Amino acid sequence: GVLAIVGAACSGATQGAIAVAAPAGVPMVSYASTSPAITTADDNGHLFRVVPSDAQQAVALVAVASAQGAGNPAVLYMTNDYGAGLGDNFAANWSGTVCTQVGYDPTEGSYDASTLAGAVIDGGCDSVLLMSYATDGAAITEALVSQGFSGHIIGADGIADAAFTESFADTSAVDGVVATRPRSGEKSTAVATFEAAYAAAGGSDGAIYTKQTYDAVKIVAAAIMSDPDGDIVAAISKIGNNYDGASGVHTFDAAGDVLGTGYEVCQFDGTALSCP
Repeated sequence: GVLAIVGAACSGATQGAIAVAAPAGVPMVSYASTSPAITTADDNGHLFRVVPSDAQQAVALVAVASAQGAGNPAVLYMTNDYGAGLGDNFAANWSGTVCTQVGYDPTEGSYDASTLAGAVIDGGCDSVLLMSYATDGAAITEALVSQGFSGHIIGADGIADAAFTESFADTSAVDGVVATRPRSGEKSTAVATFEAAYAAAGGSDGAIYTKQTYDAVKIVAAAIMSDPDGDIVAAISKIGNNYDGASGVHTFDAAGDVLGTGYEVCQFDGTALSCP
């Protein structure tokens, strides 16, 4: 009886789920799956997302690393759809030398943060690009700091969340970490209305993909209401044409992707996250 699915969150889960959902005729709208592989997934037109592809975020990370003065960065990436896609795209767009590129399984107990940090230091790298999630990203960051690494630590949206600090045993290690994440659209009535309601409901500052999640739910709901007994895939495509939402104005292309509205650069000053 499911008409549509909001999700999944991580790219690997979305890839796995659409393989079941699409043959069943059930569309999915993800609010956080950014892997470039999502664009070419075998989904028979049933897969949509309201976040841009990491093919874009890799370019943003190159710009941030360059602005930070990185000359010989290390790339540490999870060997899942998200991490591998972002790591490979960063390396492909980086015009200089990548001093080391190491993949690891992010499952707890499957990687050694100390060894990964050692590879950065032994390679003489002047900065680190982390394509990680919170738990593994925090462990690697702490290992780098404890081993005396003094270069820039730069991450992507997997750690660009105020809750990242909760994964640290020693929160002092997060100070100075910089991370990118998709930026919300320009201020509009839809954005202002959401932000006011979210604040009134006690929503936490610094959370990631909150607005995108809201928009994914609203798009699916509007599609179902507009044509409850008809073609939900077509209805989602129609609703997602110049959709003015909390995270910006979105239009799904033929692959179910959105162009996005660029990226913001976030930083941890102590344990406080800001995205100036």
